[in-house]
Amino acid sequence: MFLRFGVDMARSATILRRVLRERPADLIYVNGPRILPAVSGIRVPVLFHSHSLLDKRYARTIAGWVLRGLNARVLTCSKFTAQPLKRLVGAEAVRVVYNGVSDHGFRPRNPGAGPVRVGILGRIAAEKGHLDFLRAAVAIPDRKKVQFSITGAALFSDAAYEQSVRTEGAAAGVEFHGWTGDVSQVLHNLDILVVPSAGHDASPRVILEALSAGTCVVAYPSGGIPELIRDGYSGLLTRSPSAGELADLIRELAANPELRSRLASNGRREWAARFRVKRFRSEVCAEISKAATWREPFSSGRHSTSPARASAHDERPAAP
Repeated sequence: MFLRFGVDMARSATILRRVLRERPADLIYVNGPRILPAVSGIRVPVLFHSHSLLDKRYARTIAGWVLRGLNARVLTCSKFTAQPLKRLVGAEAVRVVYNGVSDHGFRPRNPGAGPVRVGILGRIAAEKGHLDFLRAAVAIPDRKKVQFSITGAALFSDAAYEQSVRTEGAAAGVEFHGWTGDVSQVLHNLDILVVPSAGHDASPRVILEALSAGTCVVAYPSGGIPELIRDGYSGLLTRSPSAGELADLIRELAANPELRSRLASNGRREWAARFRVKRFRSEVCAEISKAATWREPFSSGRHSTSPARASAHDERPAAP
């Protein structure tokens, strides 16, 4: 694996240098850690955008070596992901820019229209907490009052884990829906979105989408999630990552439509104030402009008289 990684980085570095010779740039925007080593040694200012926690020691070592050598600026999606990067390159070089999502359309729920609908949405993977979601469902067995559903698929994750989720879900009376591109419709069909993510989840996009759509959120206080949800105002957080506590909060919300309505309205306000795409784009563009002249680290780094940007991507951008 490491041999293949080295070969891929060498190939990427060769391609990038050829592109820069053909079209000189003022800045290289690196959208994720896997491609970062390919820009090592390039005498052009670099902006590194980190969408996930660098939780592996080797990843932090490589990133620190490259970023310090380039005197690069860094964007992160949460204070949680910023912590190890600040230790690597210094706090002054790191800026937190929270993700933004499109408007999914706020829809107030009718509290008297059938059972309360509770769901989990996204990739089926161990770090997303589907088995804890199912344990909470088992603890709330009355399907006439509370219905549970899972929307998503394993994609590139462990297929065996997905199968175990499907097996336990069938026994618990949980509905399964496949992967969908219509996130808005799924959220509008739910009264409560559950996000029982593992401790390294940096900034779950689905939470921001739920805030926009008026879907109540119950989540673990994992990773960057407490930066997105104000407990008791725009959603509910468990005290610890416990399926039992998750079930308690779901019961509380299911029995209290007024609380659901208040959290949904406050969540929409939170999205409008903090998580719009326009705000995200504006802040990222401002950081790109700053990074292009950050300490002017290279005397020959600016090769052209007109602004230009080169971009190296290894993952989906945080927002449209």
